[in-house]
Amino acid sequence: IHHSSVWNQDDCFTVQPTDSTGVNAHCTENVLIEDVNASGLGLTIGAVRPTRGHNCVRNVTFRRAVMHHTFKGIYVKSQHSDDPKATAELTNLLYEDVDMDSPSQVPIWIGPAQEADSKDACSLVWPELPFAKCPPPPTTVRWTNITLRNIRVRSPKQSPGLVYGNPESPMEGVVFDHVTVSHPGKHPWGSDFYKCEGVHGRATGNTFPVPPCFRDSRAASQQLLV
Repeated sequence: IHHSSVWNQDDCFTVQPTDSTGVNAHCTENVLIEDVNASGLGLTIGAVRPTRGHNCVRNVTFRRAVMHHTFKGIYVKSQHSDDPKATAELTNLLYEDVDMDSPSQVPIWIGPAQEADSKDACSLVWPELPFAKCPPPPTTVRWTNITLRNIRVRSPKQSPGLVYGNPESPMEGVVFDHVTVSHPGKHPWGSDFYKCEGVHGRATGNTFPVPPCFRDSRAASQQLLV
């Protein structure tokens, strides 16, 4: 998909999973979306819900996107399943060269789907209301190799983001490379800027602010350049 524009109040460009019950494919993979304009719930992958056929999204790239006054921006989301034999994966995902101007909610959301129409979802009113809940993704969803590179967010009305995995089965290989947020909002996560849990992540380049649970590799990379 390329050279397209979507302005709505839902997912703008969305990549949905496929499992072994698919006719033409057993995984949604090798997808490229580039040179697009989007404003709404964002550049979306999922929601990915575990299935017995192993729901799968692999090798997806979003690049060169402009998002003016969007609601969410980068949105990668999973759903819950009570079936212990159901599994899923989100593997090798890249967001590159994305510009967001004044997003009205959290511009970067990687974690459980925030919705009202699925079991044990992250509540639409979380964390605004004290009784609202946002459970982590199920341990049966594997998140691997998710990279955000050259992401520029200007003046978001809320905190920069959420990167929220399950501590019992953490996201692996999450990289923020030159992810910059100017004039970041402090609500709802204050001076931490990110809700960050259950993630093995690292920040490189001039990433700012750095999610608090990430390893900060910015100083090491700068020393290598000297």
